[in-house]
Amino acid sequence: LYNCLSGRHIKIDLSERYHGADDAEIQIIDTKAERRKRGMIGNFSRVLIGHINDAIADGGQVLILRARRAWATALQCESCGEIQKCPHCNVSLSFHKAAGQQKCHYCGKTIAHSGSCSRCAGSLTPLGAGTQKIEEEAAQLFPQARIARLDSDSAQNKTYEKQTIKAFAKGDIDILIGTQIVTKGFDFENLRLVAVIAADSLLGVQDFRADEKALQLLEQFRGRCGRRSDRGLFIIQTSQPEHPIYQNLQTSQAHSFNLQLLEERKDFNFPPYSRIIEITIRDKNEKRVYAMSTRLAEALGCRFAPECITGPYQPIVDKIEDEHIRKIRISLKKDRTLGTNKATLVKIIAELEKSGRYTGHITVNVDPA
Repeated sequence: LYNCLSGRHIKIDLSERYHGADDAEIQIIDTKAERRKRGMIGNFSRVLIGHINDAIADGGQVLILRARRAWATALQCESCGEIQKCPHCNVSLSFHKAAGQQKCHYCGKTIAHSGSCSRCAGSLTPLGAGTQKIEEEAAQLFPQARIARLDSDSAQNKTYEKQTIKAFAKGDIDILIGTQIVTKGFDFENLRLVAVIAADSLLGVQDFRADEKALQLLEQFRGRCGRRSDRGLFIIQTSQPEHPIYQNLQTSQAHSFNLQLLEERKDFNFPPYSRIIEITIRDKNEKRVYAMSTRLAEALGCRFAPECITGPYQPIVDKIEDEHIRKIRISLKKDRTLGTNKATLVKIIAELEKSGRYTGHITVNVDPA
């Protein structure tokens, strides 16, 4: 959009859908209000359950998005409150019920699920719901429906992935539950209803692009249904129904909303009005990674203005595969000095790596996602 406004690109609007169908109707369900009036059964609202039953009874199909895989996103001890974490990464272990495992989604470490806390042997309670739990709940709520799941766990078997997509396209599956995999450019003729469960997880991301990405994903997912003569229905279950993302989806004001986001980027000097360069320093020795990152920040501070540099700081996930992590972010203006500044940055890092023998410990990411 920025490139179109600046004249580098030409903006082309697709004003109608390929088969001439209307955009899917959008319904926002406030899960907070539904829980107060006992309108929720597990992770499904009674309203959504009714729409799913109607769609299936009418011979249609249903696609459900849950942006988290596994059965539960974490396990917590009822006695001491400890959340079970990966021994190699500073992240919680996800619970995969069918496999009887707790798994790290960063390094792949798996631990047999004992049901007891590793710290005090207390009972473990699941936190959050992934696609596996949604599939389990759906099987109980819709016992006559043919249900399948498609996420990065099941999609590791490429044959299963292809067979599942083909079966859904042929109408052999009534309800397909998945992660972002199911939002891609599929064309399912008989798809009547698409729904997002716990949609707010798309917004709770530490990224200045979070709203933009969420809007794009939801618009893309909305476009999966009602692609022929029948108008589709898009249901979003959220505890923040007033969020601008959902309001703009309902009013079809995505373009004006993107212009607002662009103004925010300009105010905070975020890309595309600047270049953000993220430097990641990793090492298995925690003291050494601290020393490396501090030394690099000091070297950068001698060449760049202080307001351009953030860090070194510890990210939320500050250890992966036994490597401790610290980051530095540099914001560079997109002007005539940009090329020189980038060359200077490369030189500083190269000199530090050579003098400290830090080869392989420092990585650079421009405009990180």
